[in-house]
Amino acid sequence: MENIYIALKTIKKMAGEKNTVFISSKELANEMNVSQQTASRIIISLDRLGYITRTLENRKQKITINDSGLDVLYREYNEISSILRFSQELKLVGAVQNGLGEGKYYISKKGYKDQFIAKLGIDPYPGTLNIKILNEYENNLRRIKNSDGIYITGFKDQQRTFGGVFCHAARIDGIRCFIIFPERSVYRDTFEVISEKYLRKELNLENGEIIEVLASIDGKL
Repeated sequence: MENIYIALKTIKKMAGEKNTVFISSKELANEMNVSQQTASRIIISLDRLGYITRTLENRKQKITINDSGLDVLYREYNEISSILRFSQELKLVGAVQNGLGEGKYYISKKGYKDQFIAKLGIDPYPGTLNIKILNEYENNLRRIKNSDGIYITGFKDQQRTFGGVFCHAARIDGIRCFIIFPERSVYRDTFEVISEKYLRKELNLENGEIIEVLASIDGKL
C-alpha cells in the first residue's frame, strides 16, 4: 500500500492541476527509484483499484488520476495536517442555489431526525441550504469530504432504503450548522447545509448570493 500511495503522489506531482500526464512505466520507475517491472505492476494495481485511468494516445500511455485516487491523497493530507497540528478549519465559499426540493422530505424522516438530535445535538429545520462551491475552494471541499465527520447510519422503512450521511461541523455568520454528504451523492461541486435555523430566512439569502462557510475537519468548531 505504501508504494501505491507513493506512486499516486508521484503521478500527481508530475500531472499538476489537470491530473493527467503522459508517462511510461520506465519514467515512473525512475521517479520512484524502483525497477521498471515494479512500476509496471504498481500502475496495473492503481488501474484495478480505480485510482487511475490508462489510455493510449499516439502510442504513449496517458494516466489520469480519478476522483477515488485523489480522495486517497486528500485523506493522507488530512492525517498529516492533524499530526502536525495545522489548522483544522477550512473556508468554503460558494453561491446559494435551489436544490431538488427533496431536503425537507429526507431531513424530516424519523430515521435521520432521531440521529441528528442524538449525534449532532440539533433538531434541524426541515430543509437544506444548497451551495455550489467556487472553483478556487474545491480543494477545501474535497478535504472536508475526506475527513471523518459524524456518521448518520442508513435505515429502511416500509417503502425503501435510505443511505448513510456524513456530517461535518460548520458555522455561517456564527450560526452553528452541519455540512452533510449523503453516501450515494455523485455531486462534486455542491454541498448541503443543515441547521436548527431556516438559514435562507435567518441570513436573508437569495439564489446566486455568495456565502462563506467555516468548516471543521476535526469536528471542533
